[in-house]
Amino acid sequence: MSIAEHSYLLSPVCRVQSMDTRVQLATRDEEILLDSPLAPQLAAVIEALRRPACPATLLAQQGIHGSQLLEPVLQALCEADLLLDLERANLADTHEALGTALQAETRFWAKPIFAQPFWEQVLSGACSPAQILGWGVEFYHFVDAANDYMPLGVAHTRERRQMRQPIASHYIEEMNHGSIFLDGLARCQLDPASIQAAPPLPHTRALINQLVEYAYEGELAYTTSFAIMQPGLATTSLAVLDEFYGRLRACYPYAAGMFDAFQRHAGLDVALGHESTVFMRLCEQAPLLSITQRQRVRTVMRSVAESFMLFFEGIGSYYGRAEGFAPRRSLQLEGLL
Repeated sequence: MSIAEHSYLLSPVCRVQSMDTRVQLATRDEEILLDSPLAPQLAAVIEALRRPACPATLLAQQGIHGSQLLEPVLQALCEADLLLDLERANLADTHEALGTALQAETRFWAKPIFAQPFWEQVLSGACSPAQILGWGVEFYHFVDAANDYMPLGVAHTRERRQMRQPIASHYIEEMNHGSIFLDGLARCQLDPASIQAAPPLPHTRALINQLVEYAYEGELAYTTSFAIMQPGLATTSLAVLDEFYGRLRACYPYAAGMFDAFQRHAGLDVALGHESTVFMRLCEQAPLLSITQRQRVRTVMRSVAESFMLFFEGIGSYYGRAEGFAPRRSLQLEGLL
């Protein structure tokens, strides 16, 4: 079967443009070019993949018979995690093939998280102090909430009880990391007690609540959520972290203490080998995930990715309107007697 006969979905971060005899497929970091006299028709086919569709069928609708022109582009888009083969995971008949397919799906859904306008502003040095410090506070709330949902993930590991040990070990590794961020924010002259008392943004709370729900559901949904947090989009090393956070410290020197905390936390993940996720260990164990389980995994991946996008949107929009930074006021509920 030709790869063009599968059903695909194009990433929302991929821009498609037709220029005379050339199709340009671009993101913020990469570009794919296709030269063809049929460029307008091929661009229309690729654009139509923003909804699940079969390229071979779309080509036929454009009056193009044969998929030879498009197959190299489909392959390149898949390798760049910009195109998702919707049949690959369901067709996998070995643990290795399934793990590879689901890892590719993880990268596909995680990629739009880092294409948010918030990240463009951060990397360009255009964020306000309120947005940068607000990001640190919201991330503190998210990281500290590991103590809410991760114990539930351990407790509700029911079907594959052999996974309890690695899931519990993962919690032990993460349980005190909130203090890293609190210390970093204190070095930015913020009061730790005020940060702890400040309620997280609704977007942050919604993300945490979702992770709590997946922990209650069981080990499949719970470990899938962490696959999105650790998608393996790029190879991370201590040298890469030095360069990245050094760049941010240069852009936002007042937040150097906060970025030191971010770098320390990321360095711990490198040292602990968190690029190899508990979810992948689950996929490698017998029995092979059923079709129903695979469908659930794919739904959870997309849902968690969308919640992270809203998390960063919330930081950009809420703190972006503030003239200066201060932790949000703690909630005070009063009633009439």
